[in-house]
Amino acid sequence: MSFTTKDLARICGVSLGTVDRAFRNRSGIKPETRERILAAALEHGYKPNILARNLKNRRTNEIGLIVHDLENEFFAQLVNAIQEIAWARDYFLQIAISRRDEKRERAALEHMAGRNVDGILLFPASSGESFDAFLHSLDRPIVTIANKVSPAWPFVGLSDRAVMRELTSSVIAKGYERLVFVGPLRASREKINLYEIEERYAGFLEAVGAAKGVEGRLVAGSDYVEEIASIDASEARTAILCCSDIFALEILEDFTRRGLSVPESVGLAGFDSIYALRFIRPRLSTVEYPIQRMGEIAFSILVSNRDSETATPLIELEPRIIWGESL
Repeated sequence: MSFTTKDLARICGVSLGTVDRAFRNRSGIKPETRERILAAALEHGYKPNILARNLKNRRTNEIGLIVHDLENEFFAQLVNAIQEIAWARDYFLQIAISRRDEKRERAALEHMAGRNVDGILLFPASSGESFDAFLHSLDRPIVTIANKVSPAWPFVGLSDRAVMRELTSSVIAKGYERLVFVGPLRASREKINLYEIEERYAGFLEAVGAAKGVEGRLVAGSDYVEEIASIDASEARTAILCCSDIFALEILEDFTRRGLSVPESVGLAGFDSIYALRFIRPRLSTVEYPIQRMGEIAFSILVSNRDSETATPLIELEPRIIWGESL
């Protein structure tokens, strides 16, 4: 006859709830009581049947997280933030990298749904009615991060358009006559979800359009470093505004190689405020992305939606411009 939690509770003189708290490492139990319960379990060879308990509760305490890549430090920071939040709430994380590929993204979503995760945090690479219908077919709580799919899904992102409009207007006020928006991925905007980048570009255009005598240019595509190098900064005071820090750092490296000084020869700014910026000189002007706060909100919405039918929230956080030495 197998040894059960009832046997363990009887031997230790505690309730079944106290035994459960001991194994889940939850609050509401004295450390010495937890140690006594775990020691008794070890002595009698008892291991909690977590799978059976989860099936009974229709929960796995696992959530999925899908991001584009981990080469960009922004995504690495986001994964780390959500992992810590999940760990503190007794959840395990399944992580998948989509590489902005629709087939890979769908395969990851299907796999996670098949593993019965309690919900999925998605930095979507896809969009459109077909993808929206596919997400509904998974029958899982899903929270989209940074890129919108449709109003049907909770969304946590930034007020990208407003902050890029503010940044561009402030750069114009510094006396720059030519502003260049660098958004390499826009060359693929018909194939992948670029909601946040499109919003940043829209804010850039609004600010340039509201100014007089200011030239606005777009640089898109994989050869953006070469295209930037072809711009003659001596013709007009020029500032390069990048949709991500990673692009700004690659451009800065090229400027250094060619002997161009920042900001004396050309101004430069990024977006995301990744950790590596603290080691770069001149200090890059950027926009602070509240990654920790975004992760906390997205996770809380996901867990809440798992337990009940709630309104679909749309939350846009207010980022902050960080002025460095590059403008």
